[in-house]
Order: sequence, then C-alpha cells, then structure tokens
Amino acid sequence: MNILFNTEENRFRAGVRITVFILLFILFVIPSSLVDQRWVSYLLLSLGCFFVAFLAIKGLDKRNLSDIGLLVNKQWFIELGLGILLAFIAQTFIFSTEVGFGWLEINGFGWERTGSEYWLRSFAGYFLMMLSVGFYEELLFRGYPLINLTEGFTVGNITPEKAAWFASILTSVLFGVAHASNPNANFISTFNIVLAGLMLSVPILLTGRLAFSIGIHFSWNWVMGGIYGLPVSGLDGRRSLLQTIETGPDFWTGGRFGPEAGMLGILAMLLILVLILVYVKKQNNGRLTLHESFRRKYQPIEIDT
Repeated sequence: MNILFNTEENRFRAGVRITVFILLFILFVIPSSLVDQRWVSYLLLSLGCFFVAFLAIKGLDKRNLSDIGLLVNKQWFIELGLGILLAFIAQTFIFSTEVGFGWLEINGFGWERTGSEYWLRSFAGYFLMMLSVGFYEELLFRGYPLINLTEGFTVGNITPEKAAWFASILTSVLFGVAHASNPNANFISTFNIVLAGLMLSVPILLTGRLAFSIGIHFSWNWVMGGIYGLPVSGLDGRRSLLQTIETGPDFWTGGRFGPEAGMLGILAMLLILVLILVYVKKQNNGRLTLHESFRRKYQPIEIDT
C-alpha cells in the first residue's frame, strides 16, 4: 500500500493533503503579517486562506467547494445571518448578566476616547478584522480539515460518522492550543476554547455548510469586543462602542481573558448549541443526523467551479 498516494481514488491521502494545505497557508501568513494596518493584514490572510483552500480542494482533493461548506446560495446566507443573530443573543446574555449582577460598569463610549471621526475608522477596521478572522479561522480549523480528517480516520471498523466526531475533537483541541499563547490565557481559557471549537463544529457536521460557524464566530468576537467592550480571547476592546470595566468574579466573567474563560462563556455556548439543534431538527423533520458529506466514503465527482 502506498502511504502517500491512494491509487484507487487517484489522489494523495488525507494526511498529505492537509499538510500541503497548512504549508501553503503559512506562506500567506508571512507576507500578510508585514502589513501595518491590522484589518488589512487580516483581510489579506482571509483571502489567502480561501485561495489556498480553493487550490487544495480542486487540485489535491478533487472535489467541489461545497464539500468544505462553501456552497454559497440562499440557504447559506440565511444560516450565516442566523449564526450572527445567535452569537449576538449569546453575547447580550453575557453582558446583561454581568450588568445585572453589578459585575460590569459602563463608563463611556468609544468616540469619547479618540474623537468620533477616528473612532469610526477604527470601529470599521475592527469590524472587518473580526469578519476576516471568523472566515479564515473557520476555513482553517473546520471547513477544510474536517472533511479530510473524516476520510483519513475512516478505516477498519471506524465509520465515517465516528471519524467525523474524532476529527471534530482533534481540530477543536488544535483550535484551543492555537489560542493558548494569547494574552492572559491559562488552562481554563484553553479548555473553554476547545469547547468553543466543538460548538462551532456541530453546525457544519449537521448541515454540511460553514455558514453558521462563520456567522457565529464573527458575531461572537465582534459583539463581545466591538459593541460591549469585553476582552476577546485576552485582547481588550478599546475600539468598542461601549467602554466598560469588569469587576466580577473571574469564575463567571473569565477575568482579563474575557467571557471565553468564564462560566458565562460556557453557558452562552450551550445556548447557541441548543438553538442550533432546534433549528436543524426543525429543518430535518425532527431528525438529527450528520450531513451526508460525513456519512459516506469519498466518491469521484465531476468538479464544478
């Protein structure tokens, strides 16, 4: 057996495909990191990640973009919007709870610190940056690797469904580790980010579309740091609409890392997960099953553009 190339499928094996994808992505990280404007840097990184995924999916995987959750149609945009709404609801739950318990003090507005004109530019830049992060991190940690790891783990008695969950756990752990070096990170924050990765994996496993995950990821970060002024994965929200000071117990609020390291963050993720399951169950006539992409073995298909 050729450990690098699958002669039956006439393509490289999953491990090779993922390795090449990551190496190509790294090539785009280096030049984009040299750009001074952070939002421009992240936008270039996002575009670069899509370009790399496009090359990999067509040249290495020999499949369609829809197999990594990027079949953009009416339903895709509906779920993108729903993901944005769900994260907004979850972050509003966190904010309202902290205000209600006296754990959060609102001490001003963003434009009072920098002037309205400069603040608007900064606010818009933060919006674009979080939109870029939501897109490229979902493509990098879930869109491309999930389907490939599922195929790679489907061996012997391991069914594609079991392999998909193994793939979700692995990518979620990597997602947590990738945030472990963030400012104010600790074991709890890293563990909670792993849970966030699992929460973000569920929508694509159930729908086969990356829209929910992108919408949730973007809105979670932007509303938390851009609207309510809470720390986002250890980074402060100086460009936020509301300027706030958090004084509550770290167990609940997550302290300087932000809600993602606290119990409120976990409860918010559970809220999102429950609402997603309700939506998918309603769409599938009361059934909760993995999307067919994660229930079947690879079959050669006619590549579309």
